Amino acid sequence: MNKKGFTLIELLAVIIILGILMIIAIPSVTKYISDSRKSAYIDTAKEIIGGTRNIVNEGKLGMYDTSVTYYIPSSYIQTENALKSPYGEFTEAYIGVIYNGTGYKYYWISSDDTGQGIDIVTPYDNLDSDLIKSDLNPIDILYTIEHTVIGNRDKILVLDPSTEIWHEVTEGILSIIPEETNDSASLIVYPNGKDKSSVVIGDLVKINNEDFFVIKELENDKLTLISHYNLNVGNSTSGNDIGKQNSNVIGWNPNSNYYYGTGEFAYSNYWDNNGSIKPKYSGSYVSPNYPYVYNNESCLYSFLINYASLLNIPIKEIRLLKYSEAISLGCSQNSESCSSAPNFLYSTSFWLGNAVSSNKIAIITSTGDFSSVLIENRFAFGIRPVIVI
Repeated sequence: MNKKGFTLIELLAVIIILGILMIIAIPSVTKYISDSRKSAYIDTAKEIIGGTRNIVNEGKLGMYDTSVTYYIPSSYIQTENALKSPYGEFTEAYIGVIYNGTGYKYYWISSDDTGQGIDIVTPYDNLDSDLIKSDLNPIDILYTIEHTVIGNRDKILVLDPSTEIWHEVTEGILSIIPEETNDSASLIVYPNGKDKSSVVIGDLVKINNEDFFVIKELENDKLTLISHYNLNVGNSTSGNDIGKQNSNVIGWNPNSNYYYGTGEFAYSNYWDNNGSIKPKYSGSYVSPNYPYVYNNESCLYSFLINYASLLNIPIKEIRLLKYSEAISLGCSQNSESCSSAPNFLYSTSFWLGNAVSSNKIAIITSTGDFSSVLIENRFAFGIRPVIVI
C-alpha cells in the first residue's frame, strides 16, 4: 500500500495562500480592533456621564448656579465597574456640567495614560469615536478645561475629588462652547456650493448674520476667519449695537465700563519703572518677532467674549489678528504696506494683538498701511475679531 505526502510545491502553494490571506485579513482585523476600542472609549465616557447624572440629581454638590461651568473629574464618579479607557487609565478626564435653571447639560473631555482621548469639550449627544485622538498631553486637557466656559457663563469651578470642594478658575477663558442647540449648523452660511472644507481665503462666510472672511483654509478641522467690520466697542454706541459689527465704526476707545487706566486702550494695567504704560508681554521686542501680547486681561477681552456668545456657535478660539497672520496674507514689514494682501484685510482700520515696541501696537489702516501706533493714540483704531471654528 503506497503512502503519499504533500510535495514541496504543494506545501509552498499552501504557505503562499496563507500568506496572502494574512495580508488581506490583518488590516481588517486591526481596523476592527481599533474601531472596537474607540467605540468602547465612547461607551465608557457615556457611562461615566450617566454616573455623574445620578450624583448631580441628588443635589449633593449644590450645582445650581446658572452663571457657572462646572467640571467634575471622572475619578470622582463611582460606577459598578472601575471604569477606564480601553487603552489605559484615565489621567485627565472631566465631565462638564451646566445648569440652565430647569435642568442640566453634560459635556466630556479626556486623556488617558496612553495619550488617547478627546481634547475638545464635547456635548454628550455629540460624542463619537471619530473625535478620539492619540498623543494627547494630559496637561493640555487640564489647561483646556480651565480656559473653556459653556454658554454665556461667567466663571469656571473645578471639583477637588479628595475634599469635594469647588475651586474657582478666575483667569484665562479662551473659548466659549455654546449650549446645545438643534439649529446651530444653520447659523453658518457658506458661499453657494461650498462648505467648511472647500472655502478658500477671501470667501465670505455668514455666522448668525455677521460677516467673516476666510483668512486660513481648513487645517486639522480648523477654519480661521476675520470679521468683515470693526466691532462697536466705543462710547458712541449703546444698547444692542454694542458688540455687533458696524461698517461705519472705525474704532473708538472702550467706554468707561471697560476702560482701565489713562493711556491704556487694549492691554493689561502694566507700568514700567518710569511710570509709562506698556502692554503686558513676555520676551523681548526684537523685530520681526513682535510678541503677541493681547490676552484675557485686556479691557477689550470682554467684548470678544460677549461677541462669541452672540454668534451662538461652537468656537474653538476668539482673539485679535496676529502679526504673523498679516504677513502670511501679504502685508510687508519692509514696505509697511498691505497693498499685496486681499483688500478685505484693510477694509477698516484696526489693532493687531502684537507689540511693536514698548509703547506701540501693530495696526492695519483702511488705506492699506501696515504700521504701528502709540498706545496713547487710542481713538483711531478698532478691533476685528478672529475666530477659529
